[in-house]
Amino acid sequence: MNQHDIFARLHREAEAVLGSARLFTVSVQDKAAGLVRRAYSSDHAAYPLTVAKPIQRDGWAQKVLIDGESFIANTTAEFSRYFFDHAQINELGCHSAANLPVKDGDVVIGTINILDAEHHFTPDRVTALEALLARYQTELTAAMRAVPMNGSVPEARLARLRQRMAEAGVDLVALAPGAHLRWLTGFSPFADERPCLALIGHRAQGFLMPVLNAADVRQHTDWPFWTWADDTGPAAALTSALAELGPVAALHLDETMRADHALMLLDALPQARRGFAAESLGWLRLRKDAAELAALRENARIADLAQAALRAAIRPGVTERELAQAARSAFRAEGAVPEFTIVGAGANAAFPHHHTGVTVVQPGDAIVCDIGARKDGYYSDITRMACCCHMPDGYAEVHAVVNAAVEAALAAIRPGVMAREVDAAARGVITAAGYGAYFTHRTGHGVGQEIHEPPYITGVSDVVLEPGMVFTIEPGIYLPGRFGVRLEEIAVVTETGCEILSNLPRSPFVA
Repeated sequence: MNQHDIFARLHREAEAVLGSARLFTVSVQDKAAGLVRRAYSSDHAAYPLTVAKPIQRDGWAQKVLIDGESFIANTTAEFSRYFFDHAQINELGCHSAANLPVKDGDVVIGTINILDAEHHFTPDRVTALEALLARYQTELTAAMRAVPMNGSVPEARLARLRQRMAEAGVDLVALAPGAHLRWLTGFSPFADERPCLALIGHRAQGFLMPVLNAADVRQHTDWPFWTWADDTGPAAALTSALAELGPVAALHLDETMRADHALMLLDALPQARRGFAAESLGWLRLRKDAAELAALRENARIADLAQAALRAAIRPGVTERELAQAARSAFRAEGAVPEFTIVGAGANAAFPHHHTGVTVVQPGDAIVCDIGARKDGYYSDITRMACCCHMPDGYAEVHAVVNAAVEAALAAIRPGVMAREVDAAARGVITAAGYGAYFTHRTGHGVGQEIHEPPYITGVSDVVLEPGMVFTIEPGIYLPGRFGVRLEEIAVVTETGCEILSNLPRSPFVA
């Protein structure tokens, strides 16, 4: 007898014991993926097997999956305390639930879940259920252990997105090809004027897909497609997609989506409340997981090597472009794709975003070296200063002020602090030294799958820092016609403060 047959037989016997049940599901923990996945469902429309739930993201997971206690609820109030998706459950007409852990020894491997629309789960009914599970213990444990555990990062992220959607009261998230979609699925389809959108609802997801790209994209995803052709247009396919996804009272749009594609969606959902994916998927991207942090650390290691290669190439007569090329070659040698190399010598260092050119480096030039690359989908970003032969007049003082501003900002970083407080810490040091008018930009920006992404460390940002957030700290002083100094670190918010990713000192460097 296979797993499905065992779960189905248990379902029939549970119904006989209870007398009524709206929904019966069997869920199994996939700890490696951080998911609880459904192995059996009595209603595939309301609770499909393809929709997984994150582990340890709400009170229910802690109570049932971690503590191994039964969860019994007979009112909406009891639901809402534990379930992030309680409103969706109540829409099924269910206000009574029994979730019973299944253990293999002392380890919870999954749960039996029953929702009832007619009767409460009284102590007698719960006792009868527990007795039934005890009789099935050996068969049930073996069947649950045999359920394939093949969770992936994209599946886990999709589950987390659905949790966030439920918490935010959002029914549909629409994503264009770009960073949001790469984070969620691991790839991004070809983007042009044809609408190609990922549409994610609570229990279904898929792509509005131009037919000419469908076969190629199919190699990267098993999501359903709603295809359309150039000779018919996307309207009918979008109508079919929205019908399958269900009612949409609130919609989040990818903030990078083309305006014409966004208007097409808004016209199709004229009554829906509108917001941006920054508040749902972007909210998740703000907090990097362990794998993301590992990728960022690797990129920072490579960026340190590229800075060292750039410094080694400094000499009188070399051009900014040649120094940039030294950094780019070092990036490529480590398998990273160079994304930007801002090299500004002498007076050019006073331009924060100088366009690297053919300016020749002279003795006494201060050189700003702001470089970054991308590997495994994540970015590096580091700025260090160098001087050719000797430091120009006044440079040592300005360098010391900027470094003190970096130190003040890093010292201000900890969970619970607002981003604008970190900006104020850096800006306060520079202003107190008399250079406030020459610090002309924000203190930092987030780094991840984009080189500039939230959180932004500005004087007006009320973002509250949390562990896992990653951003630059890069104050600067720019003295027109003389030189500029910018020093940049990437910081990761930890439980007690921050970690900086670079191991390259910020002290003055003279080549």
